[in-house]
Amino acid sequence: MNKQRPNTLLKVFFKIPLFVHKLGFGGWERIIGAQWMLITTIGRKSGRHRQVMVDVLLHNGQTDAYYILSAYGSRADWVRNIQVNPRFEAQVGRRKFSARASTLSGEKAGEMLVQFYRLKPAYTRAVMNAAGMKFKDEDDLRMLGAKLLLLAVTPQTEAAGRPST
Repeated sequence: MNKQRPNTLLKVFFKIPLFVHKLGFGGWERIIGAQWMLITTIGRKSGRHRQVMVDVLLHNGQTDAYYILSAYGSRADWVRNIQVNPRFEAQVGRRKFSARASTLSGEKAGEMLVQFYRLKPAYTRAVMNAAGMKFKDEDDLRMLGAKLLLLAVTPQTEAAGRPST
């Protein structure tokens, strides 16, 4: 996990995908081989809606779980908001749903990050470097991943027993 919070320039850089999405260009990330999730939380202090865009590492079609990473661990504002208000809104592509997140264990998180790297090596390196995390090989990445906060985001069922969309 990156020990430092992002500086102002890096914060602006990380906000670009959110701004582009708000302009109506959601889904453009597929051009660069990425998939992003828009997360809308309730601010733990303000009570206001807060939004962040995060990378989807993998999606498990059988369990409908989306695996995401918090580069700044449990110190990230959006993670802290989810800890206080566990139910949040998520959007992947055009799919919108109410969701909850659960933490992956260290070993599983490391393996998940390696799977993501195998699918998208250049993108993984670029994102990890931007967050100040460097690695040499898969073993290095596996150890790094075991220290990071990876979450499984799953749609929550409505009263009728079906996931919301």
